[in-house]
Amino acid sequence: MGLYLKNILGYQADTASQLLQVWKATVYLTPLIGAYLADAVMGRFWVILVFSIVYMLGMLGITLVNLIPALKPLAGITPPVGMSATRDIFWAFMYLTALGSGGIKPCVSSFGGDQFKEDSPRERKWRSRFFNFFYAVINIGSLVATTVVVGVQESKGYGIGFGIPTIFFGVAIAAFIFGYKLYVRLPVEGSPFTRIWRVCAGAVAKRKMAAPASPTDLYEPPPDAKKNVQFKMPHTHHMQCLDKAAINTGDIYQVSLTEVEETKAFLGIVPLFMCICIYQMAYDPIFTLLPYPGNVMDRRMGSTEIPASSISFANTFGVLFTVAIYDFIVVPITQKMNRPISMTLRIGLGFVIQIMALVSAALIEMARYKLVQSKGLVAKFNAGGATADAMNPAYTEPMSIWWQFIPYFLTGMSEVFTNIGTMELFYTQVSPGMRSLGTSVYLLTVAVGTYMASALNMLVTVASPNDLWVANNPLFGHYDWYFWLNAAILTAGLGAYVTIARGYKEKPVTGAEQVCSVSGSD
Repeated sequence: MGLYLKNILGYQADTASQLLQVWKATVYLTPLIGAYLADAVMGRFWVILVFSIVYMLGMLGITLVNLIPALKPLAGITPPVGMSATRDIFWAFMYLTALGSGGIKPCVSSFGGDQFKEDSPRERKWRSRFFNFFYAVINIGSLVATTVVVGVQESKGYGIGFGIPTIFFGVAIAAFIFGYKLYVRLPVEGSPFTRIWRVCAGAVAKRKMAAPASPTDLYEPPPDAKKNVQFKMPHTHHMQCLDKAAINTGDIYQVSLTEVEETKAFLGIVPLFMCICIYQMAYDPIFTLLPYPGNVMDRRMGSTEIPASSISFANTFGVLFTVAIYDFIVVPITQKMNRPISMTLRIGLGFVIQIMALVSAALIEMARYKLVQSKGLVAKFNAGGATADAMNPAYTEPMSIWWQFIPYFLTGMSEVFTNIGTMELFYTQVSPGMRSLGTSVYLLTVAVGTYMASALNMLVTVASPNDLWVANNPLFGHYDWYFWLNAAILTAGLGAYVTIARGYKEKPVTGAEQVCSVSGSD
């Protein structure tokens, strides 16, 4: 998409990168809306369906922008309605897809997790495997997009290229509706934000009251009692200041012990959330920046030339390879040793691998710049005058784009550890009534991290106006410095994460949390 913005819609490289980062951040911010509606109002099935239709309308609009002659942008050619109008309409539909994502992203994985019984050890293991393969299937779709769809876009045009996924998404919606009667659908539990607020307010209001001698004396009505959540959570001994909210005073704002524990579980993941945002910030440059230098590298594969964006298929290979190794080799071995990998350790390993990805990208860029200088490409380009085009084969850098396979592959490996680990942790460590919210908080790390990446990009641009790090012409600039900077920031983030993770105690995933499920009705 970055190359589409730069080459077709005519944005400068740094502007295209920033616009894409802001849109991506919005994609991962809107899930808060979908999570609220799923947990409190509509249920996950209906939120997925309604927002999928919204998403498809956005995809259809983007396709039409690239098919209707009056709107259709072409490289170096202004469409009849003007480039500004085409850009505005394009972004309107792009943000419509961002809104649609808000209902899909927080609910699909959690809806899948709902299909497994909480009180069955065997199904809990299946659920953990489900998260691994759910993420793998997403990346298979990404692989098809970066190899097949991108190739169609470059050879047949972006209208057809965008139209293909639009059609397949419509088929996916139909298949989802077809399975309606087969799904387990949990009942909505009301607003989780309201419950968190009531617990915090109750704890403050009752702060001077004496806590009961035993947690069993705290208020806990039967699960089927009126106005109570339909699940139970066992008492824990951290954040005991919140326990006072469940002291039985008989007032209309009385909260239960389960609601207190639910709030504890959610607040417990907040410090981890802040650290994972740093990971997401440092994850972003691999995808938003590498295509720009890749576009002027040697892109030959035999007798054909591959699109620069297609090399990102290595990321998918990294994900699929690591999922297979982790699920079929690492997990069985560690379980036999009775030393299973905790979710917090898994997340931390992803930090380490992503630092390696950024370092490899920086080293590749350093080598590329050395080749540019040794071959005299800068002088040759400057001699071409104002009409010189960096995309001209005469300025192609004699360094294979296949070197970029390394950072993309390592980033895919890091995702399996950090992203899937975070997805599972934020699903299992919150209550059954907050699972869409928990998933949306995981997605929020991507939004916040991407906003941070965009802010860093703008700060670097402002700090070096006469010697841009992210130059529009990759023959110039300091892309290597930018990757080194992100590696340094992520290293500091890893230190903070290790400190916080050491003090975090994972909630045991057992059958203690009983929840009523429904099938066939919401």
